Amino acid sequence: MRLWYKYFVYLSLIFLTIALYNANYFKVPKIFSWPILIASFLFLFAGFICSSISWKQILKKSHYSVRLKECIAGTGLSIFGKYIPGKIWMVMGRASYIAEKNKLPFGTLSAISLNAQFITLWIGLIFGLIGLFMLGGLHLWGWLILCLLLGLTTVIFSNIVNNWAERLIRILLRKVIKLPKLTVKSTLSVMPWFAVYWLFWSIGFYMLAASLIPAKISWSIALGFPLAGALGIMVFISPGGLGTREGVIIGYLLLADIPAIEATNIAVAARLWFLVGEVFIFIVGWIVHKRLNKQNKGISFSFNARSPSKKDGR
Repeated sequence: MRLWYKYFVYLSLIFLTIALYNANYFKVPKIFSWPILIASFLFLFAGFICSSISWKQILKKSHYSVRLKECIAGTGLSIFGKYIPGKIWMVMGRASYIAEKNKLPFGTLSAISLNAQFITLWIGLIFGLIGLFMLGGLHLWGWLILCLLLGLTTVIFSNIVNNWAERLIRILLRKVIKLPKLTVKSTLSVMPWFAVYWLFWSIGFYMLAASLIPAKISWSIALGFPLAGALGIMVFISPGGLGTREGVIIGYLLLADIPAIEATNIAVAARLWFLVGEVFIFIVGWIVHKRLNKQNKGISFSFNARSPSKKDGR
């Protein structure tokens, strides 16, 4: 990593620690079923791996073929960037990592990463809307979700926002930069990859809730997590969605007839639960990054040791 990217990683870890300490979320609730809790973490971890795969797939559809290892490393090392005020640092971080590793245009990759974030929000809201419908709560948040979906649909599928962004870049930077724009067909083809990791996280969240409540709960509870996650990301003043996500989860669980005390415990536990997943993908990303560096050093050594021959195919 370049020096500035190392500072980015360290800074994101500092802001994460500050945010969690101030929010006082280091409280472990009572566990009623450890096997179900452990299973929830397996789905959580699988979701993070799938999120890296979705990043690779949208890059591929944008005609940038990169290795899955690089996508995992970039996603993992930048995961805590969302706790830095501004909410764009995680999106920029994974784009920067791919740009540095492959000498690709950072601005273009950032635009692709932003498109990926919009798709993530779009699918999360769709899942949440389905959950609200199942619980009969559309009259409470339905119009808000529909308005947000309409705005995201315009951003994802229309050229209007893309054209405005290109004009703004041309005015501010005095450069003509053509931002990538996926076709409707290409966008729809990558959406299942984004839906898969939301699905894994939803199942994991349901299992988390089931492990904290002795009574049987409805499967509709699972869809409260993508709704809370999407709305948490969209609140810019709250780093990492701290506070916002918990509030939405509590409100959603109350609709599902979960008592207020238990709903609050689940919401707080969900923050710690998801944090464990973020630590998991960060560690995996760091390990993969180190291995990629070793591979690159090995390739560099072989080039310096002898000149390439035709037999090598280089």
